[in-house]
Amino acid sequence: LLVSPRDLKEFFFPWLREVGRIAEKNSLPMIYHSDGDLTSVMEDLIDCGVDAIHPIEPKAMNIVEVKERWGDRLALIGNIDLGYTLTLGTVDEVVREVKERIRDLAPGGGYAVGTSNTVTDYVKLENYKAMIAATKKWGRYPIRLR
Repeated sequence: LLVSPRDLKEFFFPWLREVGRIAEKNSLPMIYHSDGDLTSVMEDLIDCGVDAIHPIEPKAMNIVEVKERWGDRLALIGNIDLGYTLTLGTVDEVVREVKERIRDLAPGGGYAVGTSNTVTDYVKLENYKAMIAATKKWGRYPIRLR
């Protein structure tokens, strides 16, 4: 985190909690985007009314552990690696990673395939298309990864 948990609790979370109330009042989900490791403030985010977390960067947080700890209270979005898979990897590696995320995270709901951050101009177009195609092929319920 760039800002200490103490400062977030004092200055940011009261504001975010108000945004959460507004979202809930209007039946809107609140999706929180943040880079890095949010482990130390995840409970605070949930208390503020956050419904989903994006992007859950692979180098910062283990998304399977996030699902195990908070998956009953948060939806998870992202985690297809921009650091390697989408930018430097092959189409086969992208498909394999998408299938792994769906296999590990889709059961019980609460996971949406997505990138581990903003899609940049150095993402290989064929890899991005492969991520979308693999998601459409294997990301429908009931999950069947054959």
